[in-house]
Amino acid sequence: MQFKENLLAATLFAIASLTAVSANAADVSKQFDVKIEITSVCTVNATIGTNDVNFGQVVAGTAATAQAATPLTVSCSKDTPYIVNLTPSNANVNGLGEMKGLGVGTTLIPYQLRKAEGESAEEWGSQGTLTTEGNGIAGTGLGVNSPITHTVYATATAAATDVAPGIYKDTVTVKVTY
Repeated sequence: MQFKENLLAATLFAIASLTAVSANAADVSKQFDVKIEITSVCTVNATIGTNDVNFGQVVAGTAATAQAATPLTVSCSKDTPYIVNLTPSNANVNGLGEMKGLGVGTTLIPYQLRKAEGESAEEWGSQGTLTTEGNGIAGTGLGVNSPITHTVYATATAAATDVAPGIYKDTVTVKVTY
């Protein structure tokens, strides 16, 4: 009987000990953040030779208005506003540039950068800002893997092409502000 009492006492003690341990158990919780900051980015595809505005061959003084165009692609982060400005090498803010003769003297052929086809289309220059489109072209990014195409048009009048034969060229800077 003594053995049974000792066994019963030991069992009750073990159960009481477990109950005391579980009564003292507790949880504590804390939190932490998982975060990333994505910054906006834009790229423009405008490469000399690939994206040139090329009037081709024009017989001196015969074209009513010589016209040419080239595509520019802009890739910006999703929902990122941007403005595309164009500046000829003479720094004209209204996109009125001058092609210089290569090896044919100092003659210049003026041309006008435009937002659309035709002599009366709006000029494309370098006065756009993120808050005012001005004479630039505004857009909103669709994502860096979803380029947006903007076509640059240029015109040169017949009078402007009545010059000595040869190759004339200018370089235009494309600036994307975002």
